[in-house]
Amino acid sequence: MKKGIISLTLTLLLIGGLFTRCEQKLDLSPLGTLDEQTFYQTENDFKGAVLVAYSALLNYTYDQDDAGGWFRSNLMPDDDATAPNNGVDNVDIFNWLPNGGPWSILWETSYKGVQRSNVILEKLPDATSLNDSLKKSFEGEARFLRAYYNFVLVTQFGTAPLIEKTPRTLEETRAPNSKPGELWDAVLSDLKIAKTNLPPKRDDANLGRATSGAASALLGKALLYRAQWENKPELYAQAAAEFEGLAGKYSLVSNYQDNFSTATENNAESIFEVQMGLGGGNPWLAPDFNFGSGGGVASAGNGRLIYFGTACGPNQDCAPGSNQFGYGRIQMTSTIQREFEKGDPRRAASIFIDGDPYMTAANVDGSKNNLPQWIYSKLWSATGSSPAKYVLGDQSDFRPNLSVNNDRVLRYADALLMLAECKILGTAKDLTGAAALINQVRRRADPTAKILPNVPVGNETELFKALRHERRVEFVLECHRYDDLVRWHRAGKINIKTDIDFGVAKANENWAPKHLLRPIPQREIDLNPELVQNPGY
Repeated sequence: MKKGIISLTLTLLLIGGLFTRCEQKLDLSPLGTLDEQTFYQTENDFKGAVLVAYSALLNYTYDQDDAGGWFRSNLMPDDDATAPNNGVDNVDIFNWLPNGGPWSILWETSYKGVQRSNVILEKLPDATSLNDSLKKSFEGEARFLRAYYNFVLVTQFGTAPLIEKTPRTLEETRAPNSKPGELWDAVLSDLKIAKTNLPPKRDDANLGRATSGAASALLGKALLYRAQWENKPELYAQAAAEFEGLAGKYSLVSNYQDNFSTATENNAESIFEVQMGLGGGNPWLAPDFNFGSGGGVASAGNGRLIYFGTACGPNQDCAPGSNQFGYGRIQMTSTIQREFEKGDPRRAASIFIDGDPYMTAANVDGSKNNLPQWIYSKLWSATGSSPAKYVLGDQSDFRPNLSVNNDRVLRYADALLMLAECKILGTAKDLTGAAALINQVRRRADPTAKILPNVPVGNETELFKALRHERRVEFVLECHRYDDLVRWHRAGKINIKTDIDFGVAKANENWAPKHLLRPIPQREIDLNPELVQNPGY
């Protein structure tokens, strides 16, 4: 269950407008005026500022039709999800244009988060009323968040501008592309400080805020990615050390489905998750969300439930509650349906196929008594399959159609499989250790080993193939897959053009190496003559 971190709605509203100024007057503020010069002084001031920096994470996924751009940017390009009913979506078929698609909002949200983090880091040195311990903790959170947003920017756009201070003049807003490696350097630097500054745990009142474990896990992930993006195999060992340091702090929960249920958020497997909710129940409520009609309660939940939920097939055969409980904006490809081993319990927890029980909600008390017992029909999707992960057992609040189910960004299963990858691909090979880690994840899914037998050690090629399979079925619909394909392609371990079947002929035909990066939004280039477009766009 969610627990509010702090009641600072008024504070958040007051400071919300402070983060987009490019110029500030030098005159001192009159006594009693609350502005940038007078606000950043107390512990509560910085708590409010930090929560606003967190809140940009919600902007990625808040909208019921993906106006935040996260799902189309990160799910639609992979080989697991596709546009509904053989429809044409330019993102799905790699017809990526600088003046179209979800790129602008993704860019804006990421820099919004960077800017809010920068403000905190700039104001902390002058906050004389804060003790060193509080300053250290707030700095750790701001650096963790800035690293998170910069990680999105570097993996999506490559040499996006590196912004390390708040622009105060028009000229300062016209930042050029960063130099190769600069954003990676910034991400790693921030995370190393965050890891040192942040506490290992949070109490119930602060549940969901970043910890040293979250910083370490994201640092390991960034090191792994950079090893493959820039062909730096020496970084595998550094990444492995970060993942190994998580042992004993986190554990796999026994029930795989518990990672995607509202009733089991922030569990033992969760390293970091975005805290979703509505109104005063959401500790990360952003001031830039619109207020809904429901009694003045602001809407800041997750649009994923209604976006994923099953709707109608190509012949208008419709699921119960279609277009009310589900818009069916994505369907599952035939290739992901075939990827699951026969009987793998993760399949039923991840995707619906013909004949599955179709129970997508629960009563307010968590029970399923007296709810209709539906059976999923392959006629409800052109591919015969729809998303089940984050849909099963969830309940929309309908203010508007928003879920309060947290987004699990970093799970311990992810850390284990990334550690296995380091052991397979690093210079110090440990194939036996890698196989044991892969099998640890498989044993959670099937404790008996009768359905999912142990992966043998084999050779490097065989074990890497097993790892790729395990990541695909473990993390389907969690927005990791296309990033995985990109980094493996960059590392020369796969060739996306020849090795990957996107399940859509036009996508296979159109994919080209330029799609390793998204286009920089044309609007940004029009406003900033210093920006250079990514190659091929």
